[in-house]
Amino acid sequence: MRYRVMELLADGRFYSGEWLGQQLGISRAAVWKHIHALSGFGLDVHAVRGQGYRLANPFQPLRKELIRASLTAEAAAQLHSLEIFQELGSTSDHLKCTQSANDSVGVRACLAEWQSSGRGRRGRHWVSPYGTNLYLSLSVPMSESGIQSGGLSLVVAIAIVRSLQSCGVEGLGLKWPNDIFYQERKLAGILLELSGEGGGCYRVIIGVGINLKMPDVAARKIDQPWIDLSQCGVRIERNHLAGRVLSELVEVVDTFNKKGLDVFRKEWQRFDLIAGRKVKLHIDNAEAITGVARGIDAKGALLVENNGITRPYHAGEVSVRLDS
Repeated sequence: MRYRVMELLADGRFYSGEWLGQQLGISRAAVWKHIHALSGFGLDVHAVRGQGYRLANPFQPLRKELIRASLTAEAAAQLHSLEIFQELGSTSDHLKCTQSANDSVGVRACLAEWQSSGRGRRGRHWVSPYGTNLYLSLSVPMSESGIQSGGLSLVVAIAIVRSLQSCGVEGLGLKWPNDIFYQERKLAGILLELSGEGGGCYRVIIGVGINLKMPDVAARKIDQPWIDLSQCGVRIERNHLAGRVLSELVEVVDTFNKKGLDVFRKEWQRFDLIAGRKVKLHIDNAEAITGVARGIDAKGALLVENNGITRPYHAGEVSVRLDS
């Protein structure tokens, strides 16, 4: 019932409690209870006497047919399954839990209107209000050579940049290893999880979250500088963007499996936000590394120069003054 309420209000227009009750077959009092519960999904609802209820941020519900219509022919051919859910703990967890140990099926995709337990890198919670942003995961077969070559995380970030650019978004930047920034604030995040054993079938689950229109009630839970696409001056249909993201991910992973990181390095350098800047690299249970970022090496490691010596680092969290 609560999902039906959200879809009835999705266009952002005012609807009376009486009309909503008629559509849902419930009383006006019951409608009010469902409306009141929407704040738990990170939605802002305006209630105005004499006009009714409306969402502060209208949204386009996810639809398989619209997403498939935006896929490239190559991605459509490789996409074995596309699932859409109203609610999940995590799109990546769903793919992980429904994947068999010897899963040889092709590419699988999963999207959700709302995540109760969305995750970012290093165990951070990814704020996932209902319907207003994009939350998707892709399970992709990987070659052993692709796994060993390094740099997949960076290539996935390039795919997201490409998909956003294809929708008219310019001025994007990348912060190692895979954060997507716009105007020095985080626009999208990526989480990669690998499964498989040596000599067997590898798969990587790619989780992506992109901010489209962050409701105020949800924004208060974010503890770092952020931005959404509504502030980028470009109007993007949510289903179209989902199709573009899935297409770019399928195609860049396929290329990476065959050719590795090298064919993407120059493209990464064009978007590198931290090259030549002072950084601090935080590594678990170790003293932070400070120095100047010097780009990436052939395996996607971050190069940091300190006291005239440049060393590669394959993991960690970078902090940097992007305006310095």
